[in-house]
Amino acid sequence: MEAGEEGADYVAFGAFYPTTTKPSEHRPEPGILSWWSGLFELPCVAIGGITPASAAPLVAAGADFIAVCQAVWGAEDVSAAVAAFETVLKG
Repeated sequence: MEAGEEGADYVAFGAFYPTTTKPSEHRPEPGILSWWSGLFELPCVAIGGITPASAAPLVAAGADFIAVCQAVWGAEDVSAAVAAFETVLKG
């Protein structure tokens, strides 16, 4: 909340799933995205180990954005990875 008051462009929550990008032992529940979205206008980003298979619950919970570094840049076929996320995001 303080970050928003100080002019932040967004807040990020995670890591929702195991990740090698920035390892974290904390695993928030997707409900934190719903809570944030219900109270604040500042966009929220879901981060941490998100794949096309695991993104839908986070989007449904209210994530305005998802960070998908390794799932895209670590993929053998970057275009296919992007297409898989586009499918999830379009619902």
